[in-house]
Amino acid sequence: MRTHRLPCPSTLAPALLALALPLHLVAGDKAQVVEAAVVPAEEPLGATLSVGYMSHYVFYGVDYGGNAVWTGLDYTIGQLPIPVDIGVWYVNPTDGLLDDELDLYASIGGEVAGFDAALTMLGYFYPDSGDEATYELGLSLERSLGWLDWNATASHDFVIEGWYFETGLSKAFSLCDAAELVISGGVSYQIDYHVAGGQWNHAYAMISLPIALREEVLLEPYVAGLFALDAVEAFQDDIVHGGVSLSVSF
Repeated sequence: MRTHRLPCPSTLAPALLALALPLHLVAGDKAQVVEAAVVPAEEPLGATLSVGYMSHYVFYGVDYGGNAVWTGLDYTIGQLPIPVDIGVWYVNPTDGLLDDELDLYASIGGEVAGFDAALTMLGYFYPDSGDEATYELGLSLERSLGWLDWNATASHDFVIEGWYFETGLSKAFSLCDAAELVISGGVSYQIDYHVAGGQWNHAYAMISLPIALREEVLLEPYVAGLFALDAVEAFQDDIVHGGVSLSVSF
């Protein structure tokens, strides 16, 4: 989905415990024995509902509109041999290049040779814009380097017939039990995506502040800088943008 960016990790709902307290009287010494039985907690559904606001809807280094409100629903099918993550995401910028966008996606992932890998198929639809739908296959990799975390993505759009690549580093600093400060940055490259041929696309730097309001509720404000490189600098300036998201897992 085109907010990639600010993914919000799922959290487990608190366990619900109920105590059954049968009372037994022992005649010999009249002692009272209390037995407590714990009822197993219900498993969470594996779904996450998110809403958010962005001052600029930035996708692959291009500003598609300002004052954008978005919402998304993500569900993990965990009963399969390989868990499948499916979801829907909708954004509505109030001004700019795009009226609205609806994304549908399905993803599988796991650990491969020490990397956290995911393969994702996405469909991008434009209900009010009248633009042609596009379809994309993406591969993402992540790995901890110890002090830093590394990530990379490679995506191919079958309608545009272009490629987009991005790589970056991030570092999280714990502020307290419920909050951390995340600093990240990276650079991207495109081939026949925004412009013909292969060119550097953009660089970025971002600071976010994930705050766990509850175990299953995550609030995440962020601010970021986008630095236009060869592929987009002809039609877009550098921008500073920000936003906030709220995610509830259940």
